[in-house]
Order: sequence, then C-alpha cells, then structure tokens
Amino acid sequence: HVTEECIHLKDAIEVLIRDGHFKRFVQRKENPRLEHREASAVEEEKPAVAGKKPKQIVMCVWRPEDFYVPEDVSAEFSA
Repeated sequence: HVTEECIHLKDAIEVLIRDGHFKRFVQRKENPRLEHREASAVEEEKPAVAGKKPKQIVMCVWRPEDFYVPEDVSAEFSA
C-alpha cells in the first residue's frame, strides 16, 4: 500500500481521539506526535525524475514467504 494512505488513516484516527470518541481506549499526552517529530532525524529527499512524481511505499514483512517487491520498484532494491 502507499504511505500516503497510512498517513491519512493516522490523521483521521487522531482527529477522532481529539474529539473524544476513543476516550476509553487512549491515555492522553499533550501532543506526542509533535515531540516525536522534533526528535526524529530529517530525511533527505532524492531529486525527482523529470515528469515523474515520487511514490512513497510501505513494505512490511511478517513472514519470509510474504515478501514481495512490486516490479515498478524492484529495480531500486536489486544490487
């Protein structure tokens, strides 16, 4: 799946938490996401190829047999 989808889901959940819909499921800190953002390192972006928008992809491997690299990104990961 695309990273952007995860970000949208996380943001939507945070809005629901702030609105009080999940009070019984969360312990509230002031703003842990901002604290984490300040502590994390800044990632350098690779220059985009002319005419192409970079795509962010999340890859999760639960079991070795689940590992699959889509063809459009496999070239980036091969040695």
